[in-house]
Amino acid sequence: MSDDNEKTLCAHVADELHVKDPPAYIALIEPATHYCQGCGRSAAKAENVCQPQKLP
Repeated sequence: MSDDNEKTLCAHVADELHVKDPPAYIALIEPATHYCQGCGRSAAKAENVCQPQKLP
């Protein structure tokens, strides 16, 4: 697994992935199955957020 695949969404946003490569960012969040209790971001996989909680 590359370093990029091990980053959380918080790290990707800090690196401006959502600005530099929107399709790559969208792939991480769609379809959302989890959200972060810390920042509220949603993600397709639990490992993509810092404090994952499953969406109902």
